[in-house]
Amino acid sequence: MDLIMKASKELSAIFVTAWFGAVALVLSSCATTSETGKSDAITEKVGEYTLAPTNLWRPKVGVPAFKAMSTTPGKDGSEVMESRRIMATIAADQLTTLAVKSDRFKVYERAQLDQLLTEQRLTNVVSEGTLVKQGKIRGVDYLLLGQVTNFRVKAAKSDGGVAGIGGLIRGFGGRGVPDFDFKNKNSMITAECGVDLRLVDPQTGRAVAAESHDFKKTDKISAIGITVQGVHAESDGELTVSQDDNGKILRLALDGALRKMLPSIDKELLAHVETPATTPLAREVKVNAQSGTVPPQESALKRAWSWLTTW
Repeated sequence: MDLIMKASKELSAIFVTAWFGAVALVLSSCATTSETGKSDAITEKVGEYTLAPTNLWRPKVGVPAFKAMSTTPGKDGSEVMESRRIMATIAADQLTTLAVKSDRFKVYERAQLDQLLTEQRLTNVVSEGTLVKQGKIRGVDYLLLGQVTNFRVKAAKSDGGVAGIGGLIRGFGGRGVPDFDFKNKNSMITAECGVDLRLVDPQTGRAVAAESHDFKKTDKISAIGITVQGVHAESDGELTVSQDDNGKILRLALDGALRKMLPSIDKELLAHVETPATTPLAREVKVNAQSGTVPPQESALKRAWSWLTTW
């Protein structure tokens, strides 16, 4: 009898353990789904802009590579240059996509712009997001130039961090490094990114619109929606994130700058809009006016009257 009762208790314990395990698995699954759902919430409005004015002139625009600052310390020169190059490329790609979504421009793909400049031997017109020299670029009305002025992802504070890891890093010379569990999605981080944008006429060098934007957000890793890959011991808690996550943070800053530029851009593009000449008489008036011959209205009216009186 004792054996039967003992076996019954063990069996009950197994069932209870299994039940709790199943509940934990379900809750874990729900948490993962919720976390995944929230991970893109921060960028869900990116690229959603006000409608372009009716009959807006849509110029042909190219987006060259950016000038990017590297704020990651402790690297040698070659690593810094490579980091700058990658970030400049990512930023230009992100801005190209946002420019298309704004519905204000006919945007060249980056490769097409590079080919166009090469064919016209104008590859030295732009360098690191700056117009080096003025000049006519056939097929391009404006250049959308930019630079990354600041970029950093930093540990803010840790919720249930790994005890002692900060002290261990500090013991090897790192200063200001907090106890931070970068694998814990509840750990707090701060993401910062600053960008400058200019819409420039390459023929005159005139910047027809310009804006800057500094994105900064402190939140849980899960809320910002990125994956932290590590902590720089020598960088006061600066974190390493993937190129995709760098792109997400850049996109947020670029979206803010472009959004602020749209009123100035619309004003510039509306100034180029002309009333279309839809009738033969209107087209003749326009042609005569542009040629600088006889007064256009008088000439067109006389021609119309002559045509009518011949019948």
